[in-house]
Amino acid sequence: MKTANISRRTLLRLGAASLVTAGFPSIGRAANLSGTVRVWSFLSADGRSPREVVLRDIIKRFSAANPNVKVVVEAQPFQELEVKFVAASAQNRAPDVIWMRDTFLDLVQRRGALADLNGLLSEDFKTRALPDLYPVFVEKSVFDGKRTSLPLWPSPAQTIFYRKDALAEVGLKEPPKTWSDFVPVAGKLTKGERLGFGLPTNDNSVSAFINMLSGFGPSIFDAKTGQFDVIGAHAIEVGNVVRQLVDNGALSSTLLNAMGDDIQDQFASGRFAMVQAFAPRFQQYKQIAAAYKSEDLAVAPWPAFGSNPPAVLLGPYWTVGVASKSANPAAATAFVESLYSEEASMGWAKTAGLVPDRRSVLKAPYFSTPEAADIQSFMALLASPGVMTFPQRMPDITKVFPVMNTALQELIGTKESVEAILARAKSTLGW
Repeated sequence: MKTANISRRTLLRLGAASLVTAGFPSIGRAANLSGTVRVWSFLSADGRSPREVVLRDIIKRFSAANPNVKVVVEAQPFQELEVKFVAASAQNRAPDVIWMRDTFLDLVQRRGALADLNGLLSEDFKTRALPDLYPVFVEKSVFDGKRTSLPLWPSPAQTIFYRKDALAEVGLKEPPKTWSDFVPVAGKLTKGERLGFGLPTNDNSVSAFINMLSGFGPSIFDAKTGQFDVIGAHAIEVGNVVRQLVDNGALSSTLLNAMGDDIQDQFASGRFAMVQAFAPRFQQYKQIAAAYKSEDLAVAPWPAFGSNPPAVLLGPYWTVGVASKSANPAAATAFVESLYSEEASMGWAKTAGLVPDRRSVLKAPYFSTPEAADIQSFMALLASPGVMTFPQRMPDITKVFPVMNTALQELIGTKESVEAILARAKSTLGW
């Protein structure tokens, strides 16, 4: 699959087409299923975050409909999920259901660890639910005709969260749309103990460097190899922008080991005016807001370079699959289907503030209310001209993000030349 660049017209057409499926009943299964379904997820069934609350409700509904099936969620560190799952599959101890990031799909499916959902999903689900999901996400999970997983929470994934009150201090309602304008504004937002911009630099599941690079558009990824030019003019320009952000005080050279959780907690305490953050955590950021009013939290795309539109990179995002060695594939698939019922989609939306997986539910009056304003903001990003995806077959995924994060740390914390840092990254990747 080539890197996708989705037009506003396409997404609006898809939204309109979704209304055709409106009114379908919930996806159901025969009640004669039994046994245990082990689920590996980064969420806990006992957790308190908005997404965990919704997951717990889904499990309750599924268990009520299938009283002979026991769902056991075995929470795992999200940084280790995919690699740990591949190892467990090779050792015949894999769970029945696995949550994965889209960037790892090729790696996991090449190891033969995923079942082909085409032969497992119910006809009811394939007829009613599958066409109701967002095609750009659904199609990416199909490798040579094999459906490896189903996408969860259609969103721009890693994007920019900002405080409207902080932007108002410099006379702006939102962050600038180009890096040339963004850099000086980020510097002005550094005030006292507050920094203008915060980036996770030690989170091996994402790369702020690649997110910034997406400001050049989908052509940054080679359609055949999935690689990007680590030492090319575009990468060098990104490196120079990072240095400019350090020089004007927007980025701190002391924050070289920040994980996503670190950025989240420090943002809540007022440490940053703007940060890179994971879109599905938007409500969580609001809940823990301490140094600012929750209603002042907003979301923006990544600034662009030159005349390109602001970038909205759809990934890494979560997908859910069934293990090829599942001991209970029928019940496992039934549980996976329950994650995509209309009730589940409304739960993800109302409780967790997420764009619903089922497009048909967007007809509900709720999505026209002020309470759904955040979802409307994310929908606007999904319909923007700068939308793009990671390549389906991204090489060396276990190395790409860590290597580029090391390069980012060196760009922020050292005076070594941008070219030397990127050359070392390229050599480490072996590209």
